Amino acid sequence: MIASIVGAALHAGAAAAALSAPLPPGAVLSRYAAALSALHEPRTFTVEYTLEQSGTRSLEQTHRIFRRGGDERDETIAVNGTRATAPTIRIFRGHPYRYTVARLAPEPAQYAFTYLGMVHDGHHWDYVFALTPKRSPGDFVLTRVSIDGISFLPTAILFETFASSGKGGVTFAKIGAWWVATGATASARVPGGVANERLTFANWRFPASLPASTFAVARPLPAELTIPG
Repeated sequence: MIASIVGAALHAGAAAAALSAPLPPGAVLSRYAAALSALHEPRTFTVEYTLEQSGTRSLEQTHRIFRRGGDERDETIAVNGTRATAPTIRIFRGHPYRYTVARLAPEPAQYAFTYLGMVHDGHHWDYVFALTPKRSPGDFVLTRVSIDGISFLPTAILFETFASSGKGGVTFAKIGAWWVATGATASARVPGGVANERLTFANWRFPASLPASTFAVARPLPAELTIPG
């Protein structure tokens, strides 16, 4: 998906006449900055994600997570296609969620945006910009962003890491009332070869609340109540 967004950036397509009139790059960036300023992220949600690893090792896991503020419950519900009879559960406190727009979106104060072109996205345009850090970058740097032509929030963000010759990206879309991650990819050079990783997010839900027991660590039964094996 990320590759198709970037590869199509300079191609207007035959249906250009049916699309809304494109905006100049300066207007896009102005609306992008306003959209980021007005952005609200969901505080409470549940989502499933599938983790696929290839290259130096092969692994597939499906997780279900529950989030409330900084609290997270992570259930491993399948491994290599086999559904778990009892999911492995991990509880985290004060655990920031990595895949939010606010956490990943490049800001004009930090990056110079160079306009590359437009992508035909249904009945509107998305706008693609190359990114150059305004200050000396660290190991992690954003390299490209695709901006949705309706919400003016990112649909794709690409990145590179220098130490491991890594690269990847995160994609976003509107689900319900929220702008959330739909997928992420990364590849990096490690001892023995190149490691690849893909995340696919699905089944987003946004409940008004979650019970406190969701984030309670399960305790073993007292010895006198343990069922004999």
